[in-house]
Amino acid sequence: MSRCTSCSPLGLTGGVIGAAVGIATVVAVSAAKQWTPLLDLRPAVAAPVAGAAVGLLAGLYPALRAAGMEPVEALR
Repeated sequence: MSRCTSCSPLGLTGGVIGAAVGIATVVAVSAAKQWTPLLDLRPAVAAPVAGAAVGLLAGLYPALRAAGMEPVEALR
């Protein structure tokens, strides 16, 4: 069966970058307003996991579809 070997790492990377940008934004706004930033790290940890899962699911459908085709037809 064909598989997308870069789909999960790509989703994981997107989740890590998204969590990092979110945390940096909260800290920057808190610093600008002279607030104390309060962060729940569970969503920051869950974001990369969710990104990897979404990447896996997004790559699984085309891979399964291509696996059922003749190789020449899959390239068209």
